[in-house]
Amino acid sequence: MKRLFLLLVAAVAAVAAHAQEDYFGQQLIIHQTSGDSLVSDLTVNDFAPRLVDGEVVWYVDFGAEKPYVVKDVESIDFLTPEQSLARAREGLMEFYRATDGDHWSNNTNWGSDKPISEWFGVKTYDRPYVHTLDLGYNNLKGELPSRGTFAKMGPTSQYNLFENQLSGTIPEDWVHNLSLWGIVVDVNQLSGPLSAEFFEHPTFGRFEASGNNLTGSMPAGMARLMDNANVLNISGNDFSGDVPQEIVDHPRFNLCWDVIIPQRGHLNLPTIPGYRFPVVDLSGNKLQTTDIYANNLYTLIFNYSSAQDEFTSKLKLAYEQYKSKGFEVLGMAPGDIETVNEYLHENGITWLNLDPESFKDYIGRYYLYLNFINLVDRNGNIVFSSIMEDDGKMVDLNWMGSTRDQQVFDVLAEKFGKVDFTPYTSTDYSRDGEVVTLQKASVGQGVDIVFVGNCFVDKDMEPGGKYEQKMRQAMEQFFAYEPYTSLRNRFNVYAVKAVSQNVEMYDGCKQAISTDADAFAYAQKVTTLIPDRPMRVNVVYNAMNAGRSVTFMYDDNSYTAFMFTGVNDVLVHEGGGHGIGRLYDEYVEDQGSTATDEVKDYYERMWSENGRGANIDMHSDVSQTRWARFAADSRYAAEELGAYEGSGTYNYGIYRPTQNSMMRFNNAPFNAPSREAIYKYVMQESEGPSWKYDYETFVAFDAPGRAEFAEAMVKAKKARQRTDVEGETAQPDHLDKQALPLAPVMVKGSWRDALNNPHQLTKE
Repeated sequence: MKRLFLLLVAAVAAVAAHAQEDYFGQQLIIHQTSGDSLVSDLTVNDFAPRLVDGEVVWYVDFGAEKPYVVKDVESIDFLTPEQSLARAREGLMEFYRATDGDHWSNNTNWGSDKPISEWFGVKTYDRPYVHTLDLGYNNLKGELPSRGTFAKMGPTSQYNLFENQLSGTIPEDWVHNLSLWGIVVDVNQLSGPLSAEFFEHPTFGRFEASGNNLTGSMPAGMARLMDNANVLNISGNDFSGDVPQEIVDHPRFNLCWDVIIPQRGHLNLPTIPGYRFPVVDLSGNKLQTTDIYANNLYTLIFNYSSAQDEFTSKLKLAYEQYKSKGFEVLGMAPGDIETVNEYLHENGITWLNLDPESFKDYIGRYYLYLNFINLVDRNGNIVFSSIMEDDGKMVDLNWMGSTRDQQVFDVLAEKFGKVDFTPYTSTDYSRDGEVVTLQKASVGQGVDIVFVGNCFVDKDMEPGGKYEQKMRQAMEQFFAYEPYTSLRNRFNVYAVKAVSQNVEMYDGCKQAISTDADAFAYAQKVTTLIPDRPMRVNVVYNAMNAGRSVTFMYDDNSYTAFMFTGVNDVLVHEGGGHGIGRLYDEYVEDQGSTATDEVKDYYERMWSENGRGANIDMHSDVSQTRWARFAADSRYAAEELGAYEGSGTYNYGIYRPTQNSMMRFNNAPFNAPSREAIYKYVMQESEGPSWKYDYETFVAFDAPGRAEFAEAMVKAKKARQRTDVEGETAQPDHLDKQALPLAPVMVKGSWRDALNNPHQLTKE
């Protein structure tokens, strides 16, 4: 036996040395006497035989504290690169046929003779097999092949198949892949029990399967994935029975129970703790959440980063009446401290709020940007949560809250008494329609824009008061980015006071503006507007309200831009980008969507007939795009202009000029083609019909714009490098659509037509 053992060790060492010399990632197949086969990749010291009690066993040791032991090994096949590649192609095509590949959103190069690394969603990283299968949001349909198909693809490290229509059980091949690191299959229709063997593999470190139909008991080994944020999510399935004690006793259970416990209501719920970690409030005071709970009868933990709507308004009234009775609110808003402070100051919010830096490292991404509320008793345990029913059944969540949000007020009423939610009501409308001139053009003939506020009441209207301050702030925001900064002296800017009955937007409340016609009617109060020009109106909402901002674009180049989230970069995106620049969105609304020929024809027609969409194109070759001249100009090299797929709200088929810009995520300046379009339209109107565009003149004018964009790119790269070092998730290629404004609404006719055919506003 010892001789055999030594021969085995020598053989494995020789193969490993050969693998390192010839190619990276030697694939091996381990055949067991049970008939099962395991796949893995071979690197030195990762897979080796050991003699234990006279028996040869195989250890898979990737630096894990407890190496994975493989017994009953009958034989081992070491595959050549050619063998691995042939098997991978065969497995990929089996998978393609099983999941209706002909109707995927994107199946580029699948089945072709091109290297599999060029097949859409297949990543090899120089290996002769599939390292990562990345096909999320791609309209995959059908039952996942259970045995053989994925094994042929090789020792794959990660399967990203989220947001598709896949059914069946978790494939056995995945369980038998010793090199598997992660599975991301959220929002499919996968069913059946979850094998505990996954969580015994030394390399396995990520499992995200929320929104499926998985059943049975929760594997206790899942607890080891709780050590790191953002690698575990099984919510929204139908696990039943008791939650394993290993999970409940894990020190991070208080931080990640929300991605484990909410199921279909058949789980025996344990006691669920509120967040327990040290924090810092906005004044710099160091606190412990457990002390906050102990000092109050009940503490409501509230993430209102994207949900500054009727719930926040009601909570403010409840807090004022409950504070003296032992009620506290722990406000958590991701973002920068300046923005949080400004929001709190504007809305008179006095409850306890945390410095965003003090909690971002504790909470995972899953609920960070959702409006969730948890009510915690003085013992530190949750007695109400908006993300699940009392029996643990998960509820629908979105950035505006959940179906349970309002129910917390019933719970609070039982504990502290009912709250009078009657809002403040305006009585003095004498200043309604009053015009304030914010700026007059000092160069050219002038370009008119009007700001109107909504959800502001009579007490906000005093000269120099909140309304005027907010409108001036909006004007400064509008001109904060190039080319508007350099073009500012060509604008006439006005504000018109609009007195709403109420600040709040819940049932029974009324506001001054509810349609685009209302906005235009207020703008008409400005008697000095230049005749026969487009009507441009920016409607800025009081910051207590939230929704997806939107712009209505009319055939006569008028617009109404509605900024539900108040004054921020979205104002520049909507009014400056859509409104004046006639630009389209560069973000993706529905992941996996492909622009049809009809959509492409529409965009092409809007460009040729109306000059809309200088920042999107249908060509993947940058030399054929609308911004080809900029891409070939070395003076614009720092912007890294190219043809980046994913734009015009579609994932595929439409291209944008840069990785990010004001028209994508609202957190970067305008890119070169966008700046040029804005410059053209402003100059044409400001200078009159005699003005002619000249490229070199624009390039000279655009020097500040190039510098601004280049500086933003440097900062973005540093931020990505920092998050990579810190082990956090860098900014994704797409954001959830609810974090973005709505796509613009195209309206036939002029702004005057809207007066007779108004468009009602709704908050999405």
